[in-house]
Amino acid sequence: MSQSRNKPLEGIRALELSEIWAGPFCGCLLGDMGAEVIKLESIQRIARGPLNPPVGTLGYPDSDPGNAPWNRQGNFNSVNRNKLGLTLDLKSKAGVTVFKELVTTVDIVFCNYARPVMENFGLGYEVIKEIKPDIIYMLMPGYGNDGPYKDYRSMGMAIDAISGHSFLRGYPDLDQSSNSLVHHPDAVAAVNGVLALTTSLVKRTKYGEGQFIDMSQAESFMTHLGEIYIENQINSDVRERRGNRHPNMVPSGVYRCSGDDNWVAISIRNEREWKKLCDLIDSNIFYDPSFQKQSLRFENQNELDKIISQWTYSKTKECVMNKLQEKGIPAGAVVDCGPEAYSDPQLNTRNFFQIVDHPDAGIFPMSGPIFKFWSDESEAKHLPSPCLGQHNSYILEELLGYTENKITALEEYEVIGTEPLFGSDLGGSRRFETNNQNEKAS
Repeated sequence: MSQSRNKPLEGIRALELSEIWAGPFCGCLLGDMGAEVIKLESIQRIARGPLNPPVGTLGYPDSDPGNAPWNRQGNFNSVNRNKLGLTLDLKSKAGVTVFKELVTTVDIVFCNYARPVMENFGLGYEVIKEIKPDIIYMLMPGYGNDGPYKDYRSMGMAIDAISGHSFLRGYPDLDQSSNSLVHHPDAVAAVNGVLALTTSLVKRTKYGEGQFIDMSQAESFMTHLGEIYIENQINSDVRERRGNRHPNMVPSGVYRCSGDDNWVAISIRNEREWKKLCDLIDSNIFYDPSFQKQSLRFENQNELDKIISQWTYSKTKECVMNKLQEKGIPAGAVVDCGPEAYSDPQLNTRNFFQIVDHPDAGIFPMSGPIFKFWSDESEAKHLPSPCLGQHNSYILEELLGYTENKITALEEYEVIGTEPLFGSDLGGSRRFETNNQNEKAS
């Protein structure tokens, strides 16, 4: 894959074994920074959605899964830009051999599978270190690589719960069952993973040493809740849910605007901003005894929210945002993840959305790389996510020098391929076959 000449990670090659969001987004960011990222999958087990979803299934272009839904799935395509796609059956000796040969050409190996997976393949850190002593190798399971939870499976919402974040979300008068699912820990792990990998590259440049990185996704996320844990240490109180309220800013909330389900977020940080807000709504509010002190505004938030809502309800959310921002007050229109975001003037001025032409998914606007480097004069580019096994021949020929006959043999023995095997979306083709055999035997 051609890379821009002046991106920070140009010349770095990373081998990614990951799925869902944390690992893929980590690879995404590395690619944005110029690294060549090889995404390793298999035709025996895929994480690209079901093999035969019905027409009308959400998450596919025009709700049409098409003939190759594994290449059209929106979640996958959104977080796997700027990567090369390789398939390898790591449960086969041939697949492991190819992997070990490939390791000699890369700088980084990282994986967000469950902790034992790489060891079960016979590809743990000690094995890979013997092949390439200066390798940077990161495992990022849900709960780290040791401790009583080390082999526990995890997903974003489970990590959200075990970190304490789920307990904080929602409104005071509603219980946990009203909370929506949140995968924010995945994104945090991805960013922290990039930080760990890039700083390890700096150390390797200075001292020639590789690195094993043990990153717990749960611990990575819990650092974002530091103030809440400190509160408990200081006063022994457990933070309760606050909805949209803020402990130090008042008013602070989301207020309905004109139109159907339109809202704006407003936060007042100090007395100066409070005076400016009052002048916009009604200057008499500033002199109302119920709101003259911040402590009183906290006591009378419900009444204050009603006054603000009456003002915002007669205006568009964009109008409210612009009026407040002109006065230096933090405010933002609540936009949907669709037409409103695509038409946003700020995002369009900065060319955030790019028209991406995917070989199977078609042409659609997609979010672009989030880094812009002044040292790189070329346009930050969103290359489409790879189809399953799309770059098998390129990688095996160009990087490992394999002949066409050798590549054909790997295809015949299903070590590599471009179409998933039957049952690969149901926990893996081997598991599917075993379960079928057990059912027949019973």
